[in-house]
Amino acid sequence: MTHPPAAIEIVDDRLAARTLRASDFDPILDRLLFARQPGLKALRKIVGARADDAYQPPTSELERLLYRLLDRPELPGYERQLPIDLTSIHATVDAYIPSWRVIIEGDGRRWHNREADHDRDRLRDAEAMAAGFIVVRLTWKMLRYEPDECLSRLLAIGRRRVADLRVGV
Repeated sequence: MTHPPAAIEIVDDRLAARTLRASDFDPILDRLLFARQPGLKALRKIVGARADDAYQPPTSELERLLYRLLDRPELPGYERQLPIDLTSIHATVDAYIPSWRVIIEGDGRRWHNREADHDRDRLRDAEAMAAGFIVVRLTWKMLRYEPDECLSRLLAIGRRRVADLRVGV
């Protein structure tokens, strides 16, 4: 079932801003139950998937678009905001697909417009690749206007990666 994007955005925005925790929605949902509001079932599922101890909300529209893509059923499970230790760098990646050993980063001008940021990201990419990871960078424009193409590319990368991992490449 696809949830209404507006409801997801509202819940994620409150969680990302830390103005509410997932458990803070319980009394709200209880009040809506008695008011017989439409959309309650969908809202319960959205909030239920965002448990306080397990959910990392997107912090930007770019991350929201990235996670919407990665939540597609065609893709394997992934981890959000995963801290990783590389040879000389400790970093947090936007998303990681463990079964493929693929790191996925959302690239936007907001975080990547300074030369030092660009250089640091490229160094991190090189270190990750040296450690056996594949790094995929998707821009806001790609995620916003070409999500199906992004999905096709990720699936192609995943098929190739699985084949490579089987033969020990």
